[in-house]
Amino acid sequence: MYHDNLVLEQNDTRYYLPKDLLKFEIIYTLNEPRYQKGDIDRVLKMQPTKITIEDPIVITKLSVPDTSKMFVITGKQLSDARFVSMELDSENSALEKTTSTSVNNKDSKTHDYSSFTTSHMETKMYDAVIELKNSIPEIVSKKEAERSLNTMSFYKSQFKILNEDFQPYIKQYKVKYTVVIDPLQLYYKDGNWSSIEGDNVYHSIFPEHIFVDKGDLNDIITVKVTQPKAVLLGELVSEEPVEGIIYRNTSPLNIEVALNDSTLLTDTLALTQLETFKTISVKDFEAASLESVLLFKPKAFINITDTIPDFLESVELLDFDSDKISEVSQIAIKNKYEEKLKSIDSLIESLKAHKSTL
Repeated sequence: MYHDNLVLEQNDTRYYLPKDLLKFEIIYTLNEPRYQKGDIDRVLKMQPTKITIEDPIVITKLSVPDTSKMFVITGKQLSDARFVSMELDSENSALEKTTSTSVNNKDSKTHDYSSFTTSHMETKMYDAVIELKNSIPEIVSKKEAERSLNTMSFYKSQFKILNEDFQPYIKQYKVKYTVVIDPLQLYYKDGNWSSIEGDNVYHSIFPEHIFVDKGDLNDIITVKVTQPKAVLLGELVSEEPVEGIIYRNTSPLNIEVALNDSTLLTDTLALTQLETFKTISVKDFEAASLESVLLFKPKAFINITDTIPDFLESVELLDFDSDKISEVSQIAIKNKYEEKLKSIDSLIESLKAHKSTL
C-alpha cells in the first residue's frame, strides 16, 4: 500500500481499487392547474402546482476509483491495457452504467385529476355533503330538514359557479433530476439526507430546493441499504510488500427503494467497497476479464476527489407534449364534477323524502 514515505521506482505502478456509486434518475411531473373560459387560458390560482413522481425511476450502479487508499505494483508487471484510465480528458468506461434497473410506481397509472384543481372550499363543501348523507336518520324535525335542504341547495349553486363558469384542466411539465451518491456515506444536503438505524443506512431524496416557487413537492424517495460490518485490513493491506495484486471481490447485499409509504423495489446489489481484500497472481490477473478485477491507474497525481465526487446532482427540463394530458384531464375533471353534482342532487331528493315523513 502506498504511503508518503514510499520511494517509487520508475516502473512502479500506482493504482486504486473500485467502489460503487448509485445514480438515481427521477422524473418529476409538475401538474399545473389551469382553466379556459372562451379565448382566455390562465393559471388556476386557487390551487398550487403539485409535483409528483409518475415515471419509472432508473437506478444505475457506477464503478469509480476508491481514492481512500492507493496501492503500488513494483516493477513493470502489467500493461496499461489492464487498467482503467483516470485522466481528466479520457473517456472513462468505468463511469458508464454497469447495472441498471427501472422502478415503476404502480400507483401512478390512475389519476384523480380533479384533486389538482379542486379548491379547499369545494373540498370542505363536498365533505359536508358526504357527512350529511350518512346522518339523514339523525334529522328529527322539519325545521332541521329544511335547514339542511337550504344548505345543500347553496352548496349546489356554489359547485356550479366553481365548475361551469370555466373549464379547468392540467398542464404538465417534466423535469429530470439526477443524483449520484455513495450508498454507504452519510449526506446532509438540500434535498438529500441520511441516517443510520441498526445495520441499515437510509437515504432520503426530496429535492424541493430545485422547485422553489414552482409548486408543492410531496413525494419522497427512501433508499435502504445494509450497513456492512467493518472489515479490518489486517496484515494483507499494510505497508509491507505482499505477493500478487491486491483486489476486492463482491457479494450481494439487500437494497430497498420506497416512494412515500410504498415499496417499489426489494433486490440485492453488490457493492465493491464492502468486501474483503484478496490477492491474485499476475498470471491469473492477466487471464481474468477487466470487469472481474477492476483497477484504476492515474497517469499523474491529480485530485481525484475533485474529478469524481461522491455526490453529484443535475436538473434537466424535458421536452414533453402536454396536449393529450390537458385534454384527458379536462374530461376527467368534468366527469368528476358531474358525479359530485349527481350525488348532491340525490342527497337533496333524499332530504325532501325524509322531510315528508316528519
